[in-house]
Amino acid sequence: MHQRTVGRGWLRLLATAVLAGTLAVPACKSDKATNPGNTVIVLLGSVNGNNGAFSGSISLTIDGAVVTGSFHIVSPTNATHALTGTYNAGNKAVAVSGDGYNFAGIYDGSNKLNGTVSGAGAGTFVAAKDASLTFCGSFTGDDDGVWNFSIDGGNIVGTATTTTGTVIDLSGTISGSNISVVRPGGGTLATGTRSGDNASGAWDNGVGSTGTWTGAKCSS
Repeated sequence: MHQRTVGRGWLRLLATAVLAGTLAVPACKSDKATNPGNTVIVLLGSVNGNNGAFSGSISLTIDGAVVTGSFHIVSPTNATHALTGTYNAGNKAVAVSGDGYNFAGIYDGSNKLNGTVSGAGAGTFVAAKDASLTFCGSFTGDDDGVWNFSIDGGNIVGTATTTTGTVIDLSGTISGSNISVVRPGGGTLATGTRSGDNASGAWDNGVGSTGTWTGAKCSS
């Protein structure tokens, strides 16, 4: 029991780091006007069910007030659900649904969309503009659960959920095939390597809790 409590500490620490602004995101480069007054925004991201119930990816296209996309679950089942909904340019709220899954989030106006999932499944999601790939997987050791992240240029953005219900944002970088997640106060929390459609590595919270993580491309 003591080990699991300590293990969850790295998640709480990382959440603090994200709130402190450790993630730097690039400015928009892919927005394009296809209709007068409309800007198309394409977002790709990851979805985690509460208590690690499911893991997958989400892709959304905002075209004016209309949003379309898909939600692809890779664990525990492999299924894709079409999504449709709306975007409110005033408060930057996104609301989409499909096959009983309801997604609601707020776009930051620059790069990132965060929100929650309800209905057929409950959880959280995060998506980024210009993201190229999304990876899904799990971590084990002194703590365990599921994680996923999208590659956004040289940055990664995603979430992790422990089997006991702790949900946090993930931030880090990727250089070539090398993945690194930052630790609050300096140093590295997790490292790994991407090899094609697969990725794996190890994590260390710096205070005695360690483990490994592994995953694969999950974008639909």
